[in-house]
Amino acid sequence: MQANQPPSAASRYNIVAPGGKAVAIAALTAGTCIVAFAIVLRFLPPPAQTQPGVWVAALGLPLMAAIFYCLARRRSVSLQNGVLIIKAGIHTRCVPAARLELERARIVDLQEQADLLPGRGTFGASLPGYQTGWFRTHKWGKGFYLLTDRRRVLWLPERGGPHLLLSLEQPQTLLAALNAMAPRSYRD
Repeated sequence: MQANQPPSAASRYNIVAPGGKAVAIAALTAGTCIVAFAIVLRFLPPPAQTQPGVWVAALGLPLMAAIFYCLARRRSVSLQNGVLIIKAGIHTRCVPAARLELERARIVDLQEQADLLPGRGTFGASLPGYQTGWFRTHKWGKGFYLLTDRRRVLWLPERGGPHLLLSLEQPQTLLAALNAMAPRSYRD
């Protein structure tokens, strides 16, 4: 938080934009579905081409692609009234700052800290360079991820619960704001 902001003011923290691979794969998948539908439609006999189900599918594919695109763009991290609010795809996670183990929190490079990489998804979305939602790791158990870049990731463990991994442009800014709200019991 900035020095002149009241403690109850909301602060937003920028997410690292996902790489081009995730967007390219989403666009390629949507395009492939549309082309496949056009091919199937071409070879259907004329009476089948006028069936309502065929046209519902034809209109549904672009609609689903648009919904996926909008959900992939829904990502934010903010700190408001002592609560960390993370919006990632269809997920919204609200964690009181007091529940975070800030004495263990740190900024990590997931290439070096492979035990924190998202493993099996329990309720999450995953594309190359973009993981959001709930995943499990072998060592750390369940975690909530908003990953768009793996080089500078803020790891925030919760007391007796899951952990959070966030790809922020300036992870140290959020960590400093959290520490200002609930100081560590000891300093490193």
